[in-house]
Parts: sequence; structure tokens; C-alpha cells
Amino acid sequence: MSFTAVWPIRDPDDTEAADELTVESPDDVDALLSRLAEPGAGPAVIEHQDRPLMDDTEGLLGEPGRTKIPDHDVAAAVHGGYGYLTYADPDHDYSTLKGEPDSPEYRSEYVDYPAGAGVPVETLALALKDFLATGRRPGCVGWQAA
Repeated sequence: MSFTAVWPIRDPDDTEAADELTVESPDDVDALLSRLAEPGAGPAVIEHQDRPLMDDTEGLLGEPGRTKIPDHDVAAAVHGGYGYLTYADPDHDYSTLKGEPDSPEYRSEYVDYPAGAGVPVETLALALKDFLATGRRPGCVGWQAA
């Protein structure tokens, strides 16, 4: 199993700066989180390659009904020493992790994480390793409505 992560990089000289990593092993998850902790890295949009695709009925990526899109919406970030994760699929409403009460809010262009949604980066690593192995919402962490 594998997933692909794509994230923006804030660079005043390159407004299109971004990075990408295909994650195929637990070690790759650790490498991803190290890269997301680098200055300027934004949240990664994550697409699990072993989950089904569905019709784009809303026309998010072109004419409605003509394109297939992932059946899940997953984003991960590392910010201020905390890990953040959002998740949604046909069986689960959009949610964030139940995090440390003292973790700060983190806002980005793509996704916002409320205060209290940040977890230790090691916990985020466990969640992403679970997602990598199962293709399902990680069960090793707690969730809250976003």
C-alpha cells in the first residue's frame, strides 16, 4: 500500500513552490513528517492509492461527472512542534484529531486546524502509519468534529 502527499512551500521567489512524496513504508512516514516540519512547508494533501475513486459530481476538477476523484479528504501538517490531521470519507464526516488542549490553532490556505487539535508529532506518525497500512481512518487516535 502507498499514499502520495503533496504540499505547498512558502517561497517569496516562487509562488508555485511545492513538494511531493510517495509514502510506501513506515520510514517514509517519518521522512514525510521531517519534511513537513521544515520552514515554509504547508499542510500536505494525502491520497491513498488503494482507496476507491468516485465520480466528481460537483465539478471540482472539471465538468461534473467526467472525472474521478479520491473518496477521501486527508491533510496533515507539522506546525509549532505539533502534528495536525484532518480526515473525511464516505463513512466519516470531516474531523480533526482530539489533540493536546494547549496546542495552538493552525490556519493555512488549504485547511484550518482548531486550537486543541495538535498532537505530538510521534502520535501523528502512528496515525499516518495506520492509514498507510489500512487505507482507513486511523483508529489509534481520537477524533472530533471539525
